[in-house]
Amino acid sequence: MKEITKFYKRFVFNFKNKINLDIENVNNKSLNELFNHFGTDKGTEVLNPYSKESNEIHGHGFAKFYEKEFKHYKNKKLNILEIGTWEGASSAAFLNYFPNATIYCIDKNFRFKFKSKRITFFNCDINNKKDMNRFSSKFNNINFKIIIDDASHILSDMIKSLKFFFQQLDSNGIFVIEDFNAPVYFEALNDTKGKELFMNNLLKNIMKKKKFKSNILSNSDQEYLFKNIKDIKIFKGKTNISDIAFITKK
Repeated sequence: MKEITKFYKRFVFNFKNKINLDIENVNNKSLNELFNHFGTDKGTEVLNPYSKESNEIHGHGFAKFYEKEFKHYKNKKLNILEIGTWEGASSAAFLNYFPNATIYCIDKNFRFKFKSKRITFFNCDINNKKDMNRFSSKFNNINFKIIIDDASHILSDMIKSLKFFFQQLDSNGIFVIEDFNAPVYFEALNDTKGKELFMNNLLKNIMKKKKFKSNILSNSDQEYLFKNIKDIKIFKGKTNISDIAFITKK
């Protein structure tokens, strides 16, 4: 029944009218201006979709960190993978910021509302083995220079994402985890009942090459991360719950 429902949603999605970014004129904007223009909370001044107050402004203020870490990639030809795109606001912003990039967008929902010759959307749930196998089969020849995890922020999902997708990252590429401390701030996102480290402690252990108990990351998974991670930078954005990590691969 679930497969039938997904097939129907995919069918409707494929025929739904989408905003063509290839004809949108939003040039000469900073990344933060692009974030705000398209309405992603990566920016600084975005209407809060979860607020009852229609004029409430929020935003994590991540643009300055993205620009600092990505400036040497800005005009290069590269592949970017976004995990958790929802309607595609940040994908649209990155498409305009990186004029020579191809953006691959995955989300378990069919809410993506944009299209472009440089955007590929793929419906995928990290907890669905069939979806993950389809992703591996479809994109096994693609190495991503940038991978951004802005999906559920559930603790186990973030760890699974790092385990699976970090291997898809190109040498000297950057893996970004947004809001990685969300399970610390919001109990509902901590689904592991103490069996997994919070991401801040997990990342510290990786940098120290210190083994830790995990039902998701095996000893060999941890050794792979120890061997292949060159650097981890952590920043605090505009609010107390705005945490972002940039993980560079060797």
